[in-house]
Amino acid sequence: MKTAEASGGKVYVSYVDQWLDTLAAADSEDFREFAEATPSVIEIWVYAGILSYPGTFNDLARWVKMKYRKLNKREILNSEISLLHSDIQELRMAITSGEVKGDNGAARLAGLEKELRSHIETSDRMNRTTDKRGLILAGADRVMRELTAIFKDDPQFAEPIENAMNAVWSKVYSELSQN
Repeated sequence: MKTAEASGGKVYVSYVDQWLDTLAAADSEDFREFAEATPSVIEIWVYAGILSYPGTFNDLARWVKMKYRKLNKREILNSEISLLHSDIQELRMAITSGEVKGDNGAARLAGLEKELRSHIETSDRMNRTTDKRGLILAGADRVMRELTAIFKDDPQFAEPIENAMNAVWSKVYSELSQN
């Protein structure tokens, strides 16, 4: 991320901050709120594209990481799955060696295995949902960029298309958020 200076003498820590200053105040504030509330950098990237963000994905990703700490739920869940798997292996060895009585160990083992299966199902569900959302949003972004490129030289369509794209973005995002 580079430090840039605008013609007015203002120093920007990132290209994204400089870009946000070019937006209308309401759009800039909406984007910042969206970036804070949304865990996915890809969804933030798509929304930035709708607002005509001209920078790179890496600049935006670094800006998001710097401004808004995101909890990596997938990484936490995978860590828990690994720990549960390890606990199950240790319990099996303890049962085999006689450190833990068979009936008591079997009950604990069944509980741990049930918890492990639940974590794996949750992880799979998270991955499917994230993949689905990312694909839908990337497709919507592509369509909106193509429409903008097609009608960029026709000023009579610029505003209606921008309004339509914002409406479509809002509808698609709200439908995906409900699932």
